[in-house]
This record gives sequence, C-alpha cells and structure tokens, in this order.
Amino acid sequence: MAKVKICGLANYNDALDATNLGADFLGFHFIKESPKKVSEKLVIDIVSKLPPFVTPVGVFVNEDQKIISKIVKKCGLKNVQFNGDETPEFCKAVQEGLGVKVFKFFKLEGDESALLKMQPYTGNADYFVIDVSYLDGETAKYNFELASKAAGLKIPVFITGSITPEDVESALETAAPFGLDADTGIERLPKRKDYDKMNAFIRYTHGLR
Repeated sequence: MAKVKICGLANYNDALDATNLGADFLGFHFIKESPKKVSEKLVIDIVSKLPPFVTPVGVFVNEDQKIISKIVKKCGLKNVQFNGDETPEFCKAVQEGLGVKVFKFFKLEGDESALLKMQPYTGNADYFVIDVSYLDGETAKYNFELASKAAGLKIPVFITGSITPEDVESALETAAPFGLDADTGIERLPKRKDYDKMNAFIRYTHGLR
C-alpha cells in the first residue's frame, strides 16, 4: 500500500476531507509566488484541529532558513518540502537544526542522467518528490519508468505531476513508489479540491476500489 500526500491545501474543509479519507501527508504552500500560498495563522488553525496521525508538510522555495525556522516552530511542523534550488548542505542544516524530516522535490526530464542531480541529496533528505510528467501536444504523460529507477537511490520516493486517479494504477505498477502526491490533478477550482477525485485518488493509492 503506497502512501498518499495531498498538496496545495488552502482551506480547512479540504484538509479535513483529506484526513478523513485517509491521506498520510498534507502539504501547505509557504511559497510567495504560489496561488495556493497560505498564512501561518491558517495553518496553525488547521493543524490544531487535525488528529495526530496525519502529518502536515510546509512547502518552501528558496526561502531563508530563519524564516523557515520561524514558520516551522509557530505552526508545529515536523516536515518540510523544498521545491527550489536548495543545496544538499542546506537540506541537511534544516533537517538537523530544526529536527524535521525533509522532502526534496525534483522535476525530472529526459533520460536516466536526470537522476544524477538527485544523488548528492542521498543522506541529506528523507524523501524525494519527483515530477516525471511531460506534455505530448496538450496531453500530460508520465515517464514512470524513469521514476522506477529513482528507487535505486534508497530514499523513499513520491511521484507527483498533476497525477489524476486514472494515473494511479499505471504509476504503482510501473514504478512501485513509496507514495503518490496529488495536487492539481484532483482540483475542482483553484484552492479547492474535488472531493470525489480526492477520494478515488486516496482509495486507489491505498489499494482499495
């Protein structure tokens, strides 16, 4: 059974629905340019109302370590995700300095050489989040074969990239990842998840129908 991470959450109801449906991780954007950016106050309120078995993740891009530290402590976060150009040394410093687990995001394009940029982060991150999507005309497709080779790096891998419930079976069969990460692929509106899509995504990823 693969883990489920629901990212880009921007309101309490979606976070509660994701929790009740069985999501393992909830991602909140603290990214200045993100249309799904959330405030510290909102995340504090959401996290305070959620059961302890669900794990919130603060998502950052090239943010100052002092600001990350402030947000992590105020919001009571035990996990952070870095979607920018953060170095392995930076990831390690945050991991050890704040006592958090680190997710590191990579957009993988091309052949297996794309995996080389992930190797220095082995031992400096706890999870990899990899986007293996690409456009074939206007259709989103996925290089799940490339994702399967990331497992050789011996760090748990989440696959992401506008994945929909219809993509889950292929992702699991081809890549056998530690988990799947959904965001735009299960949206109803910007900042709002589609309950039925989220339910299907979580059920399928957990091996249920």
